[in-house]
Amino acid sequence: MRRIILDVDTGIDDALAILYALRRPGISLEAVTTTYGNIDIAQATRNSLQILEAAGRTDIPVARGAARALVRPYTKKGSVIHGANGFGGIKLPEQKAEPVARFAPDFIIDLVRAHPGEITLVPVGPLTNIALALMRAPDLAEKLAGIVFMGGTIHHPGTPSMPSPMAEVNIFNDPEAARTVIASGALLTMIGLDVTMTTKLTEEMIARMAKRADAANDLAGRVTMEAARAYLNAYQRQYPGITYCALHDPLAVAVAEDPSLVTLQPMKLDVECVGEITRGQIIPDLRKVAGVVPNTSVAMLVDAPTFEARFEAALGG
Repeated sequence: MRRIILDVDTGIDDALAILYALRRPGISLEAVTTTYGNIDIAQATRNSLQILEAAGRTDIPVARGAARALVRPYTKKGSVIHGANGFGGIKLPEQKAEPVARFAPDFIIDLVRAHPGEITLVPVGPLTNIALALMRAPDLAEKLAGIVFMGGTIHHPGTPSMPSPMAEVNIFNDPEAARTVIASGALLTMIGLDVTMTTKLTEEMIARMAKRADAANDLAGRVTMEAARAYLNAYQRQYPGITYCALHDPLAVAVAEDPSLVTLQPMKLDVECVGEITRGQIIPDLRKVAGVVPNTSVAMLVDAPTFEARFEAALGG
């Protein structure tokens, strides 16, 4: 059983990742921590609470985290992919629960120290909360089972809306935090665009899952499939000719449960923090020379059919 803390900036694929974590038998979702990114921190926290409410899992604690990057302010207004409310404009049921009265980085520290060697962090937004936790408690690096983060790219083009052509949005939103995490000494696995962009959520999959959710009176499944349709439509506007949307965040959760889904390559990574057209870019040092010691296992290939089948089985009720 993988015990995970899921760190989210809850847009649509974050919500899909939360449901996947809840419904996989090999995962115990210990907590959800929130950050800015797809949307602002208040909306990300609200969406996370509402998804858990819809899923009937208000027992899972939600801790509100960083509202901005370590260095730069957060200025984003809505999202071309996730919509103004981060959920494609789909209305979620109002939450009854409230976030815990603890700042997310401190909540992470408390939980990891209480269960050394057992907790895997799965951040699927900017890495600010994780960096803050590691800066406040450097011992966390050796107490974690690992960190499986969604972000970055090695060969695949970066996020289209980024000013840097090879920057993925999560890393670009706080490159200083990403650099801090990568240098922390924690056991790291990077799930980047090289693999996530080969995973597919199609209209046919959405229709099948929505039908099963309706038949099972599955509120969480139903509203997330409505949002998934909006997600697919947004993808088709951003990537003309595409017939699917990528399952970025759910794949990170899936790999935390079962690393055999991906082929990993050890690399020494760093992050460009100051470049005019390279800020936010992951820089791999592939030189085979003394002193170049890998610090991250990077996913380069994925068994997409197996993952997609698991995803549909989990979210389809």
